[in-house]
Amino acid sequence: MTVEETSQNMQLDLLLEMLGNPTRRMLLSKLSKVPHSASELANSLNISRQAVHSQLKLLEENGLIEDIDKNPKKSKYRIKKDILVRIDISPDYYNIKYATKDVLNQAIPTTTLQNTEFSRDYTSIKKPEEKIKFLGETIKLIENDINDLESERNDLLQKKQCCIIELKNLMDERFKNRLLETIRQRRNKEKLVKKSLNLGEEIMFTLFFNPEKYFDKINIDSLLDDLFSSDMDNDLRAINRVSVQPLLRDLSKLMGFLYEEDDDWFFSF
Repeated sequence: MTVEETSQNMQLDLLLEMLGNPTRRMLLSKLSKVPHSASELANSLNISRQAVHSQLKLLEENGLIEDIDKNPKKSKYRIKKDILVRIDISPDYYNIKYATKDVLNQAIPTTTLQNTEFSRDYTSIKKPEEKIKFLGETIKLIENDINDLESERNDLLQKKQCCIIELKNLMDERFKNRLLETIRQRRNKEKLVKKSLNLGEEIMFTLFFNPEKYFDKINIDSLLDDLFSSDMDNDLRAINRVSVQPLLRDLSKLMGFLYEEDDDWFFSF
């Protein structure tokens, strides 16, 4: 499930805020297994009913859970969204990916059991007890595969970090001083020169941190969002754009793989 394929009606800050509270995480954990009423959750977690109601209200207002019984005296809640959050932070890499998708029909997931490669084996089993045993063993095998994929992903991230470290070394050894001199030709105050140099390096590494996002055509607004904030007003965005565009031209002069064409920027890889 990619970000492009999902309904992004939750802002990342709000999503992290919702998940940042340990009580809300515990409530979500409970609701992901079995629908619960507020009183059932309060009794199970030994938390006051008032506190549970308060947290359930926040989760419901922000679209993470839903009341499946509209009778106020019989309210039971369940998870409403599929949510994916992946955060990678290291001295040489920073990336956050998230996606939310409304679950329109809890009974019919995107992939059904009938679509799986083990469907035929499962349907050949007659006894319910044997079916449960088969499903348990299959879940265990799937979890092992997920762990293997996570291990492979960690290895790939380490390789990516090695490339980024080498990129930074090349920048320091071959291009940093030349970029500094190029900036000094435009700036007359050393403080502004240093600020521009830092921003120039940040632009360079931002482009390489997310190559799938920036290779080929570079979207300036996406770059501004990554460098500053997606919450900028139009005036601040215009000011930051004025800072970034000259630095892209400076980098273009120094490096043969970055070029401008009709106010658009491209990597020539």
